[in-house]
Amino acid sequence: MTNSVSFRTVDCVRADTLKEVVMTARRGLLALAFLLGISFVAAAQVPQQEKIHFSAARPFELKGTNIILPQGNYLLYQIEPNNRSFFALYKEDMTHSPLAIIEATRIYYDLGRLPNKARMLMDLDEGSPQNYEVLEGWNTPGDYGWRVIRITPKSAAYSVRVRR
Repeated sequence: MTNSVSFRTVDCVRADTLKEVVMTARRGLLALAFLLGISFVAAAQVPQQEKIHFSAARPFELKGTNIILPQGNYLLYQIEPNNRSFFALYKEDMTHSPLAIIEATRIYYDLGRLPNKARMLMDLDEGSPQNYEVLEGWNTPGDYGWRVIRITPKSAAYSVRVRR
């Protein structure tokens, strides 16, 4: 009878050891899942570069440059994710060098008044005989807008007329 008692004691010790191993493994897996979750959240917080596609139905002027761009499709691309105030202006897509580099600052709206659709902010140039619209900024849906501060045109910009 003594043999069976000691056998049962050994089984109890093995069961307790197995239980501790399982609990340790669960804690380790939980910690690993937590660390992976934090890394995915941190990776998702990297600033994204904005791309704004827009069409101009009429020729328009780049603010402060006296450069008139023809009607057509354009793309504004945020150059750097860490310096969000610089955009490159492309004709059609990014297969050619940019027409200009635009420095812009945020337009802050009240939270309840964020724009619900994208819109280019154009203003008439009353000083020109042709009354071209001037690119002043743009809005993106559900986010703050951008106001043009300065535009640096590229010297090799194609399809550009300089107003005299």
